[in-house]
Amino acid sequence: MKITGIKQQVKNPERVSFFVDGKYSFSLTLNELLTEKLKVGTEVDEARVKTLKKLSEEGKLKMRALSWLMGRPHSVREFRDYMYRKKADPELIDAWVEDFQAKNYLDDQKFAVWWAEGRAQHNRSNRFIQSELIKKGVSKDIIEEVLTGSEDDEKTRLQELIAKKSHLKKYQDDPQKFMQFLVRQGFNYSLVKEALGGAGDGEV
Repeated sequence: MKITGIKQQVKNPERVSFFVDGKYSFSLTLNELLTEKLKVGTEVDEARVKTLKKLSEEGKLKMRALSWLMGRPHSVREFRDYMYRKKADPELIDAWVEDFQAKNYLDDQKFAVWWAEGRAQHNRSNRFIQSELIKKGVSKDIIEEVLTGSEDDEKTRLQELIAKKSHLKKYQDDPQKFMQFLVRQGFNYSLVKEALGGAGDGEV
């Protein structure tokens, strides 16, 4: 078998398509083209073509992974879960995690800050945010660092949530139910009781 054509892709100029014996076979990046030292007329056997196709698929998957990562910050666990769903080789996932962390594409600290700020804007409690970050695979040390010193901010979030929900008839008619709702959002019982001025006293 012989490489009979190499064409730069129109939609993705960073990749080139390879034709073997006149038929499209695989595509590689420009860097991979140089690394593999391929050119028109290069003789390739089935084993070499198979290896190059594997390299091609890994390259396409890496491009999709990078595109996914650029959409918003992600935790390392989120990335691993995404790659598992794409059925990527575990060794490849490990290598990309290391590579992307070195390039700051993956950073649990930055992700935790971004996530906590976003959830705070929706009046979520620190306990609720902590629970979500744990599920995202963020370490307890990072979570503690991100949430430390935000107690006053949490009180503000609670007051804002109370202001949003207190007008609902079901809570106006039943202060106890309102208190239970707020506690279920992860806010501390004593903090809720203080914020409500003692309304709804009783078991929660």
